[in-house]
Amino acid sequence: MTLLAGCGDDRAAEVSPPAEVDPVTLVSGTAGRGAEATHATDVSEDAALATYVEQFDDPFAAKVSAAAGRIDVGSGQVLLAQVVAIGCDAPTSAHVRGHVIVPAKVASPLQECFAPVTTVALAVVPD
Repeated sequence: MTLLAGCGDDRAAEVSPPAEVDPVTLVSGTAGRGAEATHATDVSEDAALATYVEQFDDPFAAKVSAAAGRIDVGSGQVLLAQVVAIGCDAPTSAHVRGHVIVPAKVASPLQECFAPVTTVALAVVPD
């Protein structure tokens, strides 16, 4: 017979919950136009947002503007926007790395589509 013995405390290690991360809001629209970007644009000011959405067709520009308007931007923070994908598929999530928003890879990408889908990511980050 083998006996196992241990020293120490049987309590589970106390682990702090992960830091709160602001989610990335994804807005997608079929044939919304625009161009994929390698970095995000600060659209915290109304004029900056209006200039940013000029690249899209009117319905998609309105959709992006409305989504941005629903996001709370606190003191010491900025709202970033970035076209993260244009293609047959829309990513379902993304994360922020510095001032770049990186979309998750689409699990089963479509090979063909009738019209490309433009996806814009919006995220609040420290200023």
